[in-house]
Amino acid sequence: MYFVISYNYRNSDVNLRSRLSHLELSQLGGYREVFLLKTCNRIEFLFNRKPNLEKLYRDILSPYLTPQEFENGEFYQGEEAVFHIFKVASSLDSMVVGETQITGQLKEAFMEAYEQGFVGKDLTRLLHFSFKCAKRVRNLTHISEEPVSVASIAVREAKRILGDLSGYSAVVVGVGDTARIVCKNLVKEGVNILLVNRSIENAFALREELGDEVNIDVHPLDALPKLLNSYRLLFTATSAPYPIIRQKDIKETKFHRLWFDLAIPSDIEGEIGCPNIQIVRVDDLKEISEANRRHREKQVEEGLRLLRRCVQEFYEYLQMVSIEPVIKLLHQKAEEASRQALKTAIKKKYIPKEMEKEVEQILKSAFKRFLHNPNIVLRKMANNPEVDIFVSVLKRLFGSNSADLDINRCEYHIEKGIFK
Repeated sequence: MYFVISYNYRNSDVNLRSRLSHLELSQLGGYREVFLLKTCNRIEFLFNRKPNLEKLYRDILSPYLTPQEFENGEFYQGEEAVFHIFKVASSLDSMVVGETQITGQLKEAFMEAYEQGFVGKDLTRLLHFSFKCAKRVRNLTHISEEPVSVASIAVREAKRILGDLSGYSAVVVGVGDTARIVCKNLVKEGVNILLVNRSIENAFALREELGDEVNIDVHPLDALPKLLNSYRLLFTATSAPYPIIRQKDIKETKFHRLWFDLAIPSDIEGEIGCPNIQIVRVDDLKEISEANRRHREKQVEEGLRLLRRCVQEFYEYLQMVSIEPVIKLLHQKAEEASRQALKTAIKKKYIPKEMEKEVEQILKSAFKRFLHNPNIVLRKMANNPEVDIFVSVLKRLFGSNSADLDINRCEYHIEKGIFK
């Protein structure tokens, strides 16, 4: 059970991830349960069981990857896949360890898959548990203290290159999570912001969110070519499927320009021919993120220990959820039998009708007492490797089908607060 294919900042460059980012979840419709996570640093495929890899590549991935690129991905199965997903959710696999965006991105991707009917009980259980693990890692380590992200590192790198940013004006393209964090960090540095977005309404909403005291001018997307050639500093992080900054829009200037392309696929078209434009892309920030990882090494080690424990608890949980529906089934069958026996006894006048409630309580108390010890034994067996055999036998003995036992459908977890 569970299989992951991961193309991330370790094994694939921006170009490869950009190509894969065009893949849509709907293209994976031939698989029973599948989940697709797309961020600037990773494209991940999560299946509830191992697919036919040759067929997957031939039918779906071949337009995006060469055979060699496909094989260069990271493949995880079983417990390794579970551990990997927990690691991703907890930001311990992020390029920037401790960043908090990834959990939200996972939840959004899960909701998309749920709404399109791509997840059932297997992926629901795993993702639900991964969010619990992420919360535990945040609470029990210092991994997310002084939270950082690719966006905040980009602003930090701009400050390293240019010095004090106070008084600078920066063009920020986009209003998503990454652009929002860029803006917040620029505001702290005293930078004036020219916010560009396709939707003016969304841009004004972000400006309002950042407060009245910040200096933000809002511009439509068609103003971007002029702004490109008027200001030194630019950050772009849109979800556009194609480059929005093209070679033809760029003019020579007398001043040096520093541009940060934080989008996947890239917002800036290919290599820019202007010698006085320095472009920093997502993968260029790896060295800084590695320094961040080394700084947080102890927290990472503690986080990984917690995750190994979480994997063990997850498999214990899977055993337990296979037991609890059976216990519920036994009670239902006992109650049905006692109710039918009582109904027959009243009909044959063995018991007066006016005593029905009292006898019903006696029968209910009797079968609860009768099932008390089996319940205890079954729960103790939850961690037993042979538990599945006993569960199957009980199902067959009592004529149950799997639909009666599924308490872990998506709606169940959402009602119980999966997104809290």
